[in-house]
Amino acid sequence: MGMRAVLGWVVTAALALPASAEARGLAQREPPIPVPAGALAVAAPDAVKPRVEVRLLIDATPAPGRVARVGALFRLDPGWHLYWRNPGEAGLPTRVRWQVDGGEVGPLAWPAPEVFRDAEAGVTSYGYEGSVLLASELVRLAPPSGPRAVRVETDFLVCKDQCIPGKVSLTRDLDRALAGGSGADLAERTHALFERFAARVPLPAAELGVDVGVNGVELAKRAGDPVRARLTVHPCGAETDLPSDSDCAADSASFIPAASQLVTLSDATSGPALPGARALTLAVEGRSTADGAPSGARLAGVLALRRSGSDVRFVELDLPLRSEDPAPVTGGPSFAYALLLAFVGGLVLNAMPCVLPVLALKVFALADLGRQSRRETAGHAIGYIAGIEAAMLALAALVIALRAAGTYVGWGFQFQEPRFALAITLLLVAFALNLFGVFEIGSPASLAGVGQDATGVARSFFDGLLAVVLATPCSAPFLGTAIGFAFAGSGTAIVAVFVAIGLGLAAPVCLVALAPVAARLMPRSGPWMGKLRTALGFALLASAIWTLWIFGRTAGVDAVGGALALVLVLAVGAWLYGLHQMVERGGRGLAVAALLLLAGLVALRPIWRATAHAPSPQSADASRSGWHAFDPDAIAAELREGRPVFVDFTAAWCLTCAVNERRVIASDIVQGELTRRDFALFRADWTLRDESIRKELARFGRAGVPLYVVYDPATPDRPRVLSELLTIDGLLAALREQDARGA
Repeated sequence: MGMRAVLGWVVTAALALPASAEARGLAQREPPIPVPAGALAVAAPDAVKPRVEVRLLIDATPAPGRVARVGALFRLDPGWHLYWRNPGEAGLPTRVRWQVDGGEVGPLAWPAPEVFRDAEAGVTSYGYEGSVLLASELVRLAPPSGPRAVRVETDFLVCKDQCIPGKVSLTRDLDRALAGGSGADLAERTHALFERFAARVPLPAAELGVDVGVNGVELAKRAGDPVRARLTVHPCGAETDLPSDSDCAADSASFIPAASQLVTLSDATSGPALPGARALTLAVEGRSTADGAPSGARLAGVLALRRSGSDVRFVELDLPLRSEDPAPVTGGPSFAYALLLAFVGGLVLNAMPCVLPVLALKVFALADLGRQSRRETAGHAIGYIAGIEAAMLALAALVIALRAAGTYVGWGFQFQEPRFALAITLLLVAFALNLFGVFEIGSPASLAGVGQDATGVARSFFDGLLAVVLATPCSAPFLGTAIGFAFAGSGTAIVAVFVAIGLGLAAPVCLVALAPVAARLMPRSGPWMGKLRTALGFALLASAIWTLWIFGRTAGVDAVGGALALVLVLAVGAWLYGLHQMVERGGRGLAVAALLLLAGLVALRPIWRATAHAPSPQSADASRSGWHAFDPDAIAAELREGRPVFVDFTAAWCLTCAVNERRVIASDIVQGELTRRDFALFRADWTLRDESIRKELARFGRAGVPLYVVYDPATPDRPRVLSELLTIDGLLAALREQDARGA
């Protein structure tokens, strides 16, 4: 036995003696493996003692076909930790550099780290406590031509109440270690230590039979903007039919991100798995670190799959957050298909209750086409489609701007702002007064074709704008998928989908306006048109009542009083403006009306801006009606109890939602079926902005309401999404498929 080995054992024994009661811990639980003197060092001293010891270990009995493994074993005093390759929000990554005479070393095998959270400082970091072995495979070793040594140099930072940097250089005789000079017992202990830490090294998902998908991706275009994604994990593989209690199943999962140059992600943890569930979901969030769309951003890190009473499986992830194609995540529609759905959805919007008042206005305009030239007819159609597309492009630009600012919105989001609903109410009342003949839009001299008798380009343009404003609270069939595609995609996708919706919305009127046969079939103008004009004014007032009701649902009863007073001020101003128009002083009348409206806005501001703090009617009536406010945890609890769940995503400003709820969901036969099958009922009220509901809509590929979801406790990870337009028969069929008692 050489003097260097004896000296090494002496130093090891001295270090193994606990310096204090606090420092015992690891040294007493796990005796250190003796190494020669040059393969052992202490570092990171504070005022008391060095807080880290580092040993150079060699495993000479690796798997068949391999040469050896080399590793740097860090042993830390209790409470101290060093850092992983991604240190997180604080710390420095540990650096390990190998040099082997006549040999080549493979990449470092990083065991899965722990998560350290400093609640006081609000900082999260990733690293190791107690001990960690950072090992590499010796992948090539040339025949000996003389003494061979293995050397390692490592830089690190250890922290507890303070942080201390350390640097260690170690060397060891490679040939002696490979020849088993330390004895069989030490070789066995060394091999067991390497195997224990190797078991914590993450493996690729395919090698472990795990299927991991990325969906619900929201990428930013500016540094510092939020980035979101959802991981769907099938611990036993996506196609397996194994029961939930099989060996590969997992109760929960956690994700620790690796360092990235484009996106900085935070760690995430899933909730407890539902009974019978074969998939886990994790919501991952982070920040963009570079300007521009991070098309090359990847979701890399470690996924830990845990199950009570079983070993943890660690999965190495490196998945693209988004492909170069502008289409959304895997499983969504193609770009062309999304555009087709957008066009068809816009076409169907014409039949929705939201747009019917504007269609009635267009009937008035089309009835007068019989006595106009083809040029005038084409101008009418072009004006209408230009108004629709201008409004759609404005909405698309607003959505892109809000997303760039870190705010994510959905279809119909503008009605979540009470002041917008009030503005639309005033606009509708003004249009109705115009149809009643109270005033002309513009002065007769300059805008002769834009008043109550107008059917030209300017009036058609305004009709197009109004059609879009009233259409956005509705979500027609086919529109939900297309809008979800747009909101999850790039700015180009948002613009393209919104333009396609506008083309569909404008198609019926433009077809009738440009088709000579349709024009000849329209009735000729006559005295009846004056009566129709008045009737259409009342139709617009009915729409104004609806938007005022929306305002009241979001702002409160007191605010409605102020809004009604403001409507009266508007009506008086419009009347004064009309009187001035009759004596050819429209400009002065417009100024008087504008000043009167401005004074009303200022004087009534404390009233119409009053906001109710009481719960929404849906929430207040939940206990009486059997409906509960949307709560993912409560839904999961009901499913664990074996109850099926029905979730209604709705909003007060969504007319489609109201029609579905009153004609279908509230029907006696549907309510009886829900009661008989013991459904738990949840209502996700999106009348006001709610980020949790928006995220849940995005999880189903939707950007607006309505959305109806049925959960079966036997397959809670595969909920059924129903059509936006409910029918009693369709809903009953869906409910009967979800009988929790197996009937």
